[in-house]
Amino acid sequence: MEGQFKYLFTPIKLGNMTVRNRIYFGPHGNMMATNYILDDRYVEYQRARARGGAGLNIAGMMPVMKNSRDLAGIQEIYDEKVIPMLRKLGEAVHGEGGRILVQLVHTGRESDIELSRLPTWAPSAIPSPVMFRHVPKAMEIEDIKEVVSAFVRSAEFAKEAGLDGVELHGASGYLLHEFMSPVVNQRADKYGGSLENRLRFPLEVVDAVRKAVGNDFVIGYRLAGDDFLQGGNTIDDYKEIAGRLEDTGQIDFIHVGGPFYEGITGIGQGMQIPLGFYTPYAVAFKEAVDLPILNDFRINDPVQAEKILANGQGDMVGMVRALIADPELPTKAREGRLEEIRSCIACDQGCLGRAFKGIPITCTQNAVVGLEGEIGTLEPAKTRKRVVVVGGGPAGMETARVARMRGHEVVLYERENELGGQVNIAAKVPSRKEFSGITRYLVKQMEILGVKVKLGVEATPELVEREQPDVVVIATGTIPFRPSLPGIDQENVVTVGDVLQNKVKIGQNIVVVDGGDAHWQCCATAEYLLDQGKQVEIITPLLFVGMELAATADLAPFYFRVRPKGCVFSPNTALMGISGNTVTVLDVYANKTRTIEAVDTVVLATGSRANDKLYQALKRKVKELYATGDCMSPRLALDAIYDGYNLGRNI
Repeated sequence: MEGQFKYLFTPIKLGNMTVRNRIYFGPHGNMMATNYILDDRYVEYQRARARGGAGLNIAGMMPVMKNSRDLAGIQEIYDEKVIPMLRKLGEAVHGEGGRILVQLVHTGRESDIELSRLPTWAPSAIPSPVMFRHVPKAMEIEDIKEVVSAFVRSAEFAKEAGLDGVELHGASGYLLHEFMSPVVNQRADKYGGSLENRLRFPLEVVDAVRKAVGNDFVIGYRLAGDDFLQGGNTIDDYKEIAGRLEDTGQIDFIHVGGPFYEGITGIGQGMQIPLGFYTPYAVAFKEAVDLPILNDFRINDPVQAEKILANGQGDMVGMVRALIADPELPTKAREGRLEEIRSCIACDQGCLGRAFKGIPITCTQNAVVGLEGEIGTLEPAKTRKRVVVVGGGPAGMETARVARMRGHEVVLYERENELGGQVNIAAKVPSRKEFSGITRYLVKQMEILGVKVKLGVEATPELVEREQPDVVVIATGTIPFRPSLPGIDQENVVTVGDVLQNKVKIGQNIVVVDGGDAHWQCCATAEYLLDQGKQVEIITPLLFVGMELAATADLAPFYFRVRPKGCVFSPNTALMGISGNTVTVLDVYANKTRTIEAVDTVVLATGSRANDKLYQALKRKVKELYATGDCMSPRLALDAIYDGYNLGRNI
């Protein structure tokens, strides 16, 4: 009920703009642009979050110049042709009672010359060591003036389109941030050296934008709390910078932002990172200035958000990934329907992982993300059918949920005594425990919607046929795969599932075999064993351990955690066989074998194969038969839930 939230649903003023509550949908890469211009898909994406109750949408980030492109699919704002779509965006959000700003950015040395075919710009010719690593052009005075004009022009477009304001991006190692940092800014002119000089360019942007748009247009500033760089700015420096921004009288709020990319490699954005990680920086800014402070990063649920506001740790709370996962989170919280919230599990597979590839984002928990205007509305089924679903993992439960919402009678069989499938196994690793949010949400939906769930029952062809179904959905998942190699069936050779479910006794010296998946199955299990004090060596035929973790910014944090624990990485190394306690491996490039001695246990993270036995047995025996999720092909939970949603809406 709304009474539970004393602060979350109270209005707030940012400049002359009143926002209906304290929840904002913050700026983020979404890769939904067409030819770098926002389109109808993005408009519907933002509309859905305003309709769900967010008080403020901050769209972005939007480059103010062509040489500021960092990823394909971003929305740019430096050409007047953007105005019609910006106007449409504003009308969509305003029509739902929300407020809308756009975030303006020049990415500086973090831009990609392959997208712009132009040199990157930075205060000094110091390349970023993380992303694109291009050596930038040290900006001339004329370049600085051009960027100031670009920010002004973009802000004027936003105002002409009827939006409520802009946010200037001065964090995340982008251009405004680069000028502030003594590490990246090594200029000897009036734009470098002292803090006053390093702030000159950012303050010129603020001043020029305010003069162009007037006092009734909101201007916010995203400010890092720490550079996390040796010799860089610390929180004390940024408190002083926040004060200087406030002293201009031209800023309406400060939005807590992230450090440089090379600083964030040890932080990441995954579920291993503490909730509310930036909150100490929001607190510091609250101490330094009287401006409203927007607190962001790993704020996942309304109870946590309310506590932040109640403790004075910010004036608004950003719930970006939480609102991606469930656009209706604010409405559900206000109505006291907390158990119905589809929580963000911080897996980053559908959002960050796809954004870094230049692919439109989606969400593991919510298959509709990015498709709100196409498949976001569920129509009642024209004919009510009796649907039998076999398998209570993500794909099976999502199929059951959506089919039941459309009016079908649904019965779900699960062989185990609990729902969840492979998700339950993944969630047993402490660093992956938030995966349990998938099960928690879907199990509650089974209860709310009245899906008949039968646990501890293995469905046979005969049992399914006795149900006299109109539709049968097989979601029986996978079975572990063991490669055909010498010694693979020894007692000391076990699977990841065996380990995480405590089905086997594990020795002290362990080799974990990555079969080329390079994802969390191998890495999380290795970490799980390291935390028990085991000696672990990971072998993989790929170029480096955990290759797929790079896409979600989890690779470096994983390395930071496990290397100090003594984990041995053996890339370019394939398993050839096991004989007793000796493991034979092959250097895949040198074509030479070696042995690893005194191995107590070999753990296979060698993937799985579709378990479609029941599906094959029922072919041509029931009216409508479908396979879904891993039963068709082993993939991620992201794909299983997407499969289930689409099947449920098409039955």
